Amino acid sequence: MFGCIEIEQPKRISKPANHAAFTDLHRNPFDQSNNTLVCCYREANCHISPEGKIKILIIEKDSAKVIRNTTLSLPDYDLRDPKLSFDRRRLILTCYAKTILSNGQMFTKMVSFFSTTGHSWSSRNDFGDSRWWLWNLAWFKGDAYGFAYNRPSEFISLYKGDPTRSMHAYRKNVFGLGKQGKGYPNESAFLIDGDGEASVFLRRDADTFSAQFGMASPPYVKWQWHDLGIYIGGPAAIMLKKGHFLVAGRHIDWEKRAFSTRIWHFNAVTKSLTELAVLPSRGDTSYPGLVRDGDVLFCSYYSCHIDNEARVYLAKISGLNKLQKQLQ
Repeated sequence: MFGCIEIEQPKRISKPANHAAFTDLHRNPFDQSNNTLVCCYREANCHISPEGKIKILIIEKDSAKVIRNTTLSLPDYDLRDPKLSFDRRRLILTCYAKTILSNGQMFTKMVSFFSTTGHSWSSRNDFGDSRWWLWNLAWFKGDAYGFAYNRPSEFISLYKGDPTRSMHAYRKNVFGLGKQGKGYPNESAFLIDGDGEASVFLRRDADTFSAQFGMASPPYVKWQWHDLGIYIGGPAAIMLKKGHFLVAGRHIDWEKRAFSTRIWHFNAVTKSLTELAVLPSRGDTSYPGLVRDGDVLFCSYYSCHIDNEARVYLAKISGLNKLQKQLQ
């Protein structure tokens, strides 16, 4: 089953840099021709370093040619893990900002920028709570929702609001060690469909390391959780149809200590996860972004498989229409 998926050779889209990683991908909402995508990623000296800045690329779909390259940075801050969302008017970029204060203590905050053209970007806005890492956002009826994590707390909390103004904890301790007995939940792919149903794919880095799938209806107070049985790092997801998702992220072969970026199909009714594709990837790799365009899935991600240096790639995966028919 699902043998209809085909992967074209991914194309590198990042400029030469010591470390280019942590991507996200979004359709370009300001391009009426629908010929371009928006990709963002972090550029820095290494995986953890103090000078991270955000690159925002406008990319032609067919050729993967970069036609615009914008840089966002804050003096003395490391900007990490940019994510894109659209509130029907503005394309919003959120990221985690980290710095070391004069007393030697680390200070963190969430930061947002927005654009109404895709060409120029606003000044920064700080939101959320210090040391709480709000991962990605989904919009419903004018509000943004997303899970934030704080490693010492060993749980995630649901935040609500507008990242260009303020966001606050709407429901604290939704999933974590104390409630479910499963440690260190952190990064998440958060989706809300047209009916307001929320779906979440959640990474964990403790005990069994198994990712979780969560579901909730408005007002997102009661959550149901299912253990996926495998590790998924830096998860990204899109809905194929009601109850069916494409999920991408880092896979670990624990015996070989080998890392790769993969794509799965997830059936939310049977709770079954089926591997669809292994992207060309190795070493420091993951943090994909996903955009569906008819029969094609575009996937941004980073990997060290070419020259042992972290580079950002754009993959083009076809066969989604046949895949969706097989799910009927």
